[in-house]
Amino acid sequence: MGLRERLVRRRVVYAGHYLRTEEHTVRLPDGRRAVREIIVPPDAVAVVPVDDEGTLYLVRQYRPAPRRILYEIPAGIIDRGERPTATARRECMEEVGMRPERLTRLCTYYHAVGFSTGQVTLYLARGLRPAVRRHREPGEFLTVVALPFREAYRMALANRFLDAKSLLGILWAARILGVRDGR
Repeated sequence: MGLRERLVRRRVVYAGHYLRTEEHTVRLPDGRRAVREIIVPPDAVAVVPVDDEGTLYLVRQYRPAPRRILYEIPAGIIDRGERPTATARRECMEEVGMRPERLTRLCTYYHAVGFSTGQVTLYLARGLRPAVRRHREPGEFLTVVALPFREAYRMALANRFLDAKSLLGILWAARILGVRDGR
């Protein structure tokens, strides 16, 4: 028996500014029908900006869904027609005021495979230089926090980062930077 489901019908249930929700009627591998609720957000990038001295630049901001203030790596939505690397550079400049000279792609992942099509591509940004101009989106309120990367890595291992992009980005960057067990 195969594993693939065959799409029979797709219906848009909700379409907002940021995402849409679709109801998919599918034929299961055993022939039965089922309904899947799928969220379709835009794809995004996230950046782990580490300067030549080993300082990681994070943002601290309020997130309405968990109703908490979180520490996060800079991130943003890929605009239509924009390359992910351009988005990564833009978000790094907008959110933490640093322009990366080098970007290393760490990985791309789906943030919720059970119900969402959204993907995030993670980059390590190095060769950071102060950005000439800094522009934030209207309604975006955040504080820049600079930490030694090794401290942020220890925080990640201690579950102090609660969003997936920051946790994954820091752990992947630690591998590239040769940081192990906080040393």
